[in-house]
Amino acid sequence: MPADLFDSLVPEMKYFIFRNSSSYWKIVEATIDFVDITYVLGGKSVYYVNGVPYHVESGDLICIPRNSLRYAITDPENPMVAYASNFILFNLEGEKTTLPFPILSKIGEREDLLALYKELDFEWTRKKPGYGMKVRALFLAILHKYFSILYYKDSTETMDIRIKKAIRHIHDFYHTPMCVKDLADMVNLNPSYFGNLFKKHTGYSVNEYINYIRISNAENMLISQEFRISDVARRCGFEDNFYFSRVFKKIKGYPPSRINLI
Repeated sequence: MPADLFDSLVPEMKYFIFRNSSSYWKIVEATIDFVDITYVLGGKSVYYVNGVPYHVESGDLICIPRNSLRYAITDPENPMVAYASNFILFNLEGEKTTLPFPILSKIGEREDLLALYKELDFEWTRKKPGYGMKVRALFLAILHKYFSILYYKDSTETMDIRIKKAIRHIHDFYHTPMCVKDLADMVNLNPSYFGNLFKKHTGYSVNEYINYIRISNAENMLISQEFRISDVARRCGFEDNFYFSRVFKKIKGYPPSRINLI
């Protein structure tokens, strides 16, 4: 699946449940006409997909493609607890599509996923007017998490919490003066150690990342055609227009003057 197709996914939820299995729980063998994603919170089960057994336990994600032969049975001594979603996946052209995930993935116990699933369960079970829209939005957020973990290998999913905090500060306050020492002090780290840790997690030096965020926002402002170059430079934390233009060209490959302005 090409990366850009991720942005065009439209799920149609057919069934969702917080599954607290009995000791005799099982899924009867059948070919499914939907995608089955089950996030296991506890216990153990064996899923058979097209005859192949997959042993699942806490922290596992099982993703069974549409048109698969599926059968499952839980461990009677340790019944499975899980969130299970059965859905059909479409692209924006209305064509059925699938997910690029392995059938079994070990993603661990994640509080961010649990929070989304709990809210999804709340909306699904009470079924207030408009719940379908909310369910799709929440489930897309869950799928986004899975894509970040399994497909895009997004480093922010396992990033040091102090670097995450610094990155969020940069995104929120890119237009204000900031330096390595300020950010290091904010997360209680030595500036040298902070700089090395930041580059390890992001691939950028702190100043490179700050400039990248500033220029990305500047480009967006210029495309809107609502501001002059000098205004954009100032709004994005650059006091010197010449320096702004030089940094812009270095990062984007073309000068800001190339963008049509009013």
